[in-house]
Amino acid sequence: MDPALKVWLGDDGILRIQYPPDSHMTLEAMHYIYDQHVRITTEKRPVLVYAESVASAEYEAQQFASSLQVVELTACVAIIVKSVFTRAMGELFMRFHKPPYPTRIFNDEGKAVEWLLVQWNGQAGATSGQEGGC
Repeated sequence: MDPALKVWLGDDGILRIQYPPDSHMTLEAMHYIYDQHVRITTEKRPVLVYAESVASAEYEAQQFASSLQVVELTACVAIIVKSVFTRAMGELFMRFHKPPYPTRIFNDEGKAVEWLLVQWNGQAGATSGQEGGC
């Protein structure tokens, strides 16, 4: 497992996942993230994924992200991207794996956190999509 892959709980209650630059989203990495989530908290939480420059994502890893065990711990997900390529990967994930929790793609951490907190507090409808104006 890449030691630069980090999972932690922020003071705001959001579980954060930091992928290292040019990393590969593997099923092994997804299991590691899930195990860390359970170690940190077994409560359903919003998740902020820093995937600014993920190089690839295995199909099995994407399937696991929509599995029942992950869904039980995931309130909503915001994915931060910086490249057109990574945005396209995120959009394909949302289109083909249809995560059963609200999911959005952002290029700004502040907007992503704001959206997650609104979703988590139930102040907005549960919608999937991408941030406008990006």
